[in-house]
Amino acid sequence: MTKHFAGAKIRTLRRQHELTQTDMAARLGMSTSYLNQLENDQRPLTVAVLLSLTGTFDVDTSFFSGDREAATVAELAEAFPLVPGTELADLAARYPTLVDDLLTRTRETTGDGLNPYERVRDYFFDARNYIHELDTAAEELAGSLGRQQFRVSRLAALFDEKFGVTVRFHGPTDGPRRHFDHLNRELTLRTGLTEAQQCFQLALQYALTRHRDLLGELSAMLPDDGSRDLAALGLAQYFAGAVTMPYTEFLDYAEQVRYDIDLVAERFGTSFESTCHRLSTLQRPGSRGVPLFFIRTDRAGNISKRQSATRFHFSRRGGSCPLWVLHRAFETPSRITRQVAAMPDGHHYLWVARYVSGATSGFGRPRKEFAVALGCDLDQAHRLIYSDGLELTSQAATPIGPGCTACPRTSCPQRAFPATGHGIGVDFNVSHEAPYVTGS
Repeated sequence: MTKHFAGAKIRTLRRQHELTQTDMAARLGMSTSYLNQLENDQRPLTVAVLLSLTGTFDVDTSFFSGDREAATVAELAEAFPLVPGTELADLAARYPTLVDDLLTRTRETTGDGLNPYERVRDYFFDARNYIHELDTAAEELAGSLGRQQFRVSRLAALFDEKFGVTVRFHGPTDGPRRHFDHLNRELTLRTGLTEAQQCFQLALQYALTRHRDLLGELSAMLPDDGSRDLAALGLAQYFAGAVTMPYTEFLDYAEQVRYDIDLVAERFGTSFESTCHRLSTLQRPGSRGVPLFFIRTDRAGNISKRQSATRFHFSRRGGSCPLWVLHRAFETPSRITRQVAAMPDGHHYLWVARYVSGATSGFGRPRKEFAVALGCDLDQAHRLIYSDGLELTSQAATPIGPGCTACPRTSCPQRAFPATGHGIGVDFNVSHEAPYVTGS
């Protein structure tokens, strides 16, 4: 069995709790010298120590599995494609702060720095796509409003009583879903929204009104105003989703039906996309659901939404893999498409995807069309109903990649671009099947 070292992760956990090695060792019931050896990768992480760490500090075992580290290694591989992956992995594990600084400087040098949207995406990734303060506050609010069918009317009454705001439900059908008029203290919702959509928009405005300071505190660590504003809005939307789909009630039902998205969506009156997005946030300490990652893409392969608490990595440039099941969803708009997939780093996943579209806005006008997908590590796939009847083995997996420019696979017939950093091999005597051949 391969030994697993987690010194950097243990040290990070200790510093998060502001503990000395002596204090942490005492909590874990081990000697300070043994903890020191663990932190310096002189001793491997054993099952007994792993259970002690997760139980004492209420963290999921995936904290030590290298999820964030794997994403970092994948980005390092894009920046330094000729350096062996083992060396990059060792660098990321031993010197995480140095690597973060190195990647930041690399982005600045190449002009490929993170924009505010990417910073906010990484913010949610670092939080494992779960914001405890907001989620519990949302669940408390939903509980005070009573049963699902009463939440919209009681939220509207709450705005009137608590904030002096009048809610109007019959805004223009071609207007925004929500419009708050500060001057006249009126909140207008577009005509035609479903009950769940009305609840979401009211809860969103509630978060922006009642929890403005908390939103500011949670987003304060981001480096610029644009990122902080985007994060505050994203956090308010997170709160709204958690009011519409309260954590405990939602998780209990999802587990009961083995994450059947259609059944969960029907139970809470939510769309397929909103339901998938909420399913990807169920990581409350002590009450965790399946760690899922949520993706939304258009027909051109542009990923417009991406929420993940795990290691799945996408290229930051060059598009997504055409062999990924997400793209086949456009061909089968009426049903869910499944795939067991393998990434080049050796990790395997179960993916489910479906085509979704927005409402029509009249003849000749385009409407929103996306493919939405949920994925999980293959060792969690049995918990999802979508694994039934599939061969959940590495041999049955479809080889996919992070995107052509970052993918190391040399024999893929679907490759659209050569891999960055690798030379092009030209042989005038052989007609190769692959469109690009890597040089020596």
